[in-house]
Amino acid sequence: MSTSTALPQIDETLLATTRYLQALTVLDEDSVRRPSLLPGWSRAHVVAHLSRNADAFTRVLGKVAAGEPASMYASPEARDADIADTVGRLDLAGLVDDALASTARLTEALWACEGDPATPYTRVPGGDHSFPLHTVGPRRRAEVEIHHSDLGTGYEPSSWPPDFSSQMVRQRQDELAQAGGPSMVLSSTDVDGLWKFGHGQGPEIHGTVGDLAWWLVGRGGGQGLICTAGKLPVVGPWR
Repeated sequence: MSTSTALPQIDETLLATTRYLQALTVLDEDSVRRPSLLPGWSRAHVVAHLSRNADAFTRVLGKVAAGEPASMYASPEARDADIADTVGRLDLAGLVDDALASTARLTEALWACEGDPATPYTRVPGGDHSFPLHTVGPRRRAEVEIHHSDLGTGYEPSSWPPDFSSQMVRQRQDELAQAGGPSMVLSSTDVDGLWKFGHGQGPEIHGTVGDLAWWLVGRGGGQGLICTAGKLPVVGPWR
């Protein structure tokens, strides 16, 4: 079976998904209800979000295949309500079955996709920012890798594949440039990587590429990083 030309990184996305699903086997009814590393979310919320996110990308692929305008969620409120409903309705066995079923649906849709890689989709109908179809694979991979770590079950950024961590640093570099983010220079201590953010002078920040990516997506508070200015700059949230 060959990877769809419309959707790069399917293989890496499926490998990340396999690692995540395996992590669910270490949870029990008590631990799945305990806090995740995301403030306000239990591990059950993280699992529910990834299942509903899989359905959201499956919906996009189905709409594109039908030649219809594609969006991930009906609204931000509907997204949050679906997560809350899943958490309140399912026990651990149900959450795991839901995760398996939703990822299987997405996997089937990914392999079947033959749409134009440039076809746009949005998070919600009428959204002011669109994404080309070819970003579905990388964006789902990011969701899985980052939220797998958010479970707090031992899968840390140091476990992320270096190509993924580097990709996330570059993605945040582009996003922060569009948002007028801080000027700074990031350098990796474990892979060949140097990234300049902004247009002015800024501090130099050194660390492993995983720790850099983890901080850039709003996690961890910068543990493991060294900043020449002492205090790390403030970066906006990752979506």
